[in-house]
Amino acid sequence: MKSPNVSLRRRERLRHGLLRTIETLVNSVNAHSEQSRNDEQPIHRIRTTIKRLRALLRLLRPAVGTAFFNRENERLRSAARLLSFARDSEVARDTLKTLPVSDQSAREAVNAVLPGLEKRVARAKAHEPNVTEVKRRLEQTRRNFRRLKFRGTEQEIIEEGIRKVYRQGRRRMKAAIQTGQESAYHRWRIRAKNLYYELQFLEPVWPKPLHRIVLRLSKLQDRLGLDHDLTILRAELEKTPQAFGGNEAVQRIVSCLDHQTHKLRRRALPLGSKIWRQKPRRFSRRLGRHWSKR
Repeated sequence: MKSPNVSLRRRERLRHGLLRTIETLVNSVNAHSEQSRNDEQPIHRIRTTIKRLRALLRLLRPAVGTAFFNRENERLRSAARLLSFARDSEVARDTLKTLPVSDQSAREAVNAVLPGLEKRVARAKAHEPNVTEVKRRLEQTRRNFRRLKFRGTEQEIIEEGIRKVYRQGRRRMKAAIQTGQESAYHRWRIRAKNLYYELQFLEPVWPKPLHRIVLRLSKLQDRLGLDHDLTILRAELEKTPQAFGGNEAVQRIVSCLDHQTHKLRRRALPLGSKIWRQKPRRFSRRLGRHWSKR
């Protein structure tokens, strides 16, 4: 499944670029949905497409109004849920398979735990994803966007939309650092992903600076994403350790997870500091000035 073009074109108007991108994203789902039944990779890519659509919707929030935003955001979120039939079990299994282990006892623990996760994946995948319903919901979102009239100037929309997401990401980063809670890191990851998709779309407006931030956001996503995968694996194992070789094996794995979590978060913080080093209003105004000079 080839990645769709998700960026504005040179001197393209905001409305035209957004509608073109939404068309491209929805078409990419329709073109590849037939190969998606019980196939992990296409399902993952469709979920990523939905996340991109939700990020663009959030960018547009100042221009579309609260009612439209809430309705379409819930439609896209519910579409993603239809594809979550085996996600946590698959993530837990794949994370365990790639978990760095340094000694024989840890390797033995992995071998004891893995069969239980494989059984969970097999049971979860017995339920087919409802791709047809996902397509129907995305088609409705596409139709609704075609009819929509934007409020405000293009520069105002861009500035306000980016400022809100950038500010929320900055706040969530600080909350994650201060509390160290798994939920806080997960919330930071969500806004980092939103900003990543939005700045990918806007990159031609201010190419070099935005490209640098997009590259940093890509690396940050990888680290926070793996941190979240470790959290999913830990939760799966600690719910029913008896299904995964018993308490001793599970605790050995959890110790490895804790070590990896600490390392990933330590490496994520310098990236976050570089991405969110500017005040939100200053960042959005600078982007807005470049929009006006296009």
